[in-house]
Amino acid sequence: MGGMRVLGTRSGLVTVIVTGIVALGLAAAFLVVEWTTRPVVDPLQPRAGGAINPGTLPIVVGTTSGAMSDLRVTLDGTDITGSVGGAGDGLVINAPNLADGRHVMSVSYSAGNLFARGASAEWEFTVDTTPPELAVDKPALGGSTTHDVVFAGTTEQGSIVAITWKGGEVATRADGTDGAWSATARLPEGRSTVTVTATDPAGNTTTKKKRVIVDTKVPTLSLSGTKQLIKLTTTAEPIIYGRVGGDKPRDLLFGAKINGRQIPVLRGRDAVGGKKATADVPASGGNPPSLTINGNTFALFPGKLAEGENTISVWVRDRGGNVARKEFTSFVDTSSEFGASQLMKGAIGADVTQLQERLGQAGVWKGGSTGKYDAKTVTAVEKYQKKHKLPMNGRVDARTLRALVGKIQVNLSARTLTLYRDGKKKKTYRVAVGTTQYPTPTGTYKIVTKEKNPTWKPPDSPWAEGLGPIPPGEGNPLGTRWIGTSAPAIGIHGTYADYSIGSAASHGCLRMHIPEVEERYEHVAVGMPVDINP
Repeated sequence: MGGMRVLGTRSGLVTVIVTGIVALGLAAAFLVVEWTTRPVVDPLQPRAGGAINPGTLPIVVGTTSGAMSDLRVTLDGTDITGSVGGAGDGLVINAPNLADGRHVMSVSYSAGNLFARGASAEWEFTVDTTPPELAVDKPALGGSTTHDVVFAGTTEQGSIVAITWKGGEVATRADGTDGAWSATARLPEGRSTVTVTATDPAGNTTTKKKRVIVDTKVPTLSLSGTKQLIKLTTTAEPIIYGRVGGDKPRDLLFGAKINGRQIPVLRGRDAVGGKKATADVPASGGNPPSLTINGNTFALFPGKLAEGENTISVWVRDRGGNVARKEFTSFVDTSSEFGASQLMKGAIGADVTQLQERLGQAGVWKGGSTGKYDAKTVTAVEKYQKKHKLPMNGRVDARTLRALVGKIQVNLSARTLTLYRDGKKKKTYRVAVGTTQYPTPTGTYKIVTKEKNPTWKPPDSPWAEGLGPIPPGEGNPLGTRWIGTSAPAIGIHGTYADYSIGSAASHGCLRMHIPEVEERYEHVAVGMPVDINP
């Protein structure tokens, strides 16, 4: 008994305590294992109510990592247990041909676990195999003046949008009901090819590529010869000369604003190598804008300027969006015929006098004509524009000029002439038209001359051979008024042969009753369009 330890000794007590601690530790470890391997059914991919494209991703269900029995898996009521695989603590179901739409899955099994003898669950999910729509709205022009470039657009709600480029990547989520997304990418100087990929909640992807140029340097721009353009008296269609630097001219866009209105933009690449870049349409009447380039110098034709003081702003824009501008003013006084040119404050001359007379006829001008486009004229033009629902800018721009000048429309079949003023039909007259042998030409022309009590001069035509001039008075073939058009030798005039009105009786001209042509004479202007229709 000398070597035996009893419970009452200190060492025996320690042995009992240690043994108890070990037992408790083993029990706790057992409970932890039982808890962590308890049976569960956890839809992992997709989540309950979620979406998946089973052609690219398998269906994954979390379960116990312990032993299980009596496993049963159904998909839309069909038992698919035999085709289920395992992957760690779960089940893997491959169903690449599953149709788009909603589906129901259920999983149940038994397990010898302390906490639960089994688990089961049923849930719905959606199969979606359609790639998401993806719009990349920004950067709109493919250029940026800063390295921090904002990309933005829309895609399917909940999609992840990844933006990648050489040396970087950012990602964002399309939140909100409209699927809007935005992210900022820090791109290097120069050209980058950026890939934008949207991945929807089902795993479908759509990719778009966008080339973006980062250019943080503003080009240089200088103009020459603008002193000669300060006042124009011989032409209203000047050429502006200048020089650019910092960028190749072929990589720039060229443009100008005339009195705040943008002319068509011209591309430098269309004007190199001795070529001329020409806009498709005129900016404000006259010839269309054009551009030529020689080395780093350019010649820009902006189009026809309005009579009066014009503010001209010339600009160039590089591929990144940097803009250089130069501005100057040009006073134009080249025309004396109202209707031939647009007018604005500062204009002077007979055309302004005629404008003021026309404004008086329209009821927005009081007092005598001054021939000066001053503040009072600006106010009268604004009143006219407001009255006729035109943009109120106080300038006789293209739209206002068309309304003020009006137009004449001729219908040869009906043998009528209709006068339009202020955008409305004013009056329709009966006319005589050309015979079959000498038909009135069809097309669009304009009034070029007006004359009271004209002298008839025989035209260069076989039918007038041997005839001499006929002075004003009864018997004059032109009556008391002549309104000449741009159609060769064709005009609108009066006639003493009233019986011919409404018939095909002339040598191509349009005849009217003398009182009616005298009435209409006061309401037409040089430059007024004349449309002659069959």
